[in-house]
Amino acid sequence: MRILYCFFFLIFIACGKNEGPPPLFQKSENTFTPVQKAIIAPRVDGKPHDPAWQHLEWKQMNNIWSGKASADANIQYKLTWTPDALYVLLRLENITIRSTFGNPMEHFNSEDHLSVYVDEDNSAGSYEDSYNAFAYQISPVNVPIFLDQNKKPRTANHAVYSVLKNYGIISYWELRITNFDSTFTPNAPHEAVSLKPEKLMGFALAFEHADAKATNTVLGSVAIPEDYEGRIDLDAGLFETLKLIQ
Repeated sequence: MRILYCFFFLIFIACGKNEGPPPLFQKSENTFTPVQKAIIAPRVDGKPHDPAWQHLEWKQMNNIWSGKASADANIQYKLTWTPDALYVLLRLENITIRSTFGNPMEHFNSEDHLSVYVDEDNSAGSYEDSYNAFAYQISPVNVPIFLDQNKKPRTANHAVYSVLKNYGIISYWELRITNFDSTFTPNAPHEAVSLKPEKLMGFALAFEHADAKATNTVLGSVAIPEDYEGRIDLDAGLFETLKLIQ
């Protein structure tokens, strides 16, 4: 009887450990991705031939955060920077990017979109109720949106400028991201952060394909542990660390 009691007690303890969200993710302090500075800022026009991109390697964006990706779908990206902004070039192959052509402020979660996650000072931690980090959603018509502290969608034209171009089975999505620190306040003057060599930043990308009949497919630039699935919109510790180099 005592053995049986201990058995059920251990089951109770094990089940109790799984209740509630996991603690904030603690990322490595010694792992980072170097990002080369551009001599001349790329022109954001959705064309991949700018000199700033020519000698940079493509990075794969193939981590499945949700749903099931098509076998022939392929997303790659490049990063560079200037003191004024972080720049991103994405190459999407065999992916049809669909728009509802409705009001992006109302349909930003129900149409295909790109998500950009930025933690300006790489401080990690929670940003659910603060501007410790930012999550921007960019629609196929290049309207950038973020949620304020009251979860109200707002345009993010102050932070993101993008151009999407389609070339048959391949699309290029080019972005300029202006960066702000945690003192940012909507509808108030805010000075952008100037980027410098050796600066560490948190960063992640994701492309979400909306599907009315099934789970949305989300492909991300970082691998997310199983216990933290769905928490990147709350926890900046899940972002990759970038190190800006000369």
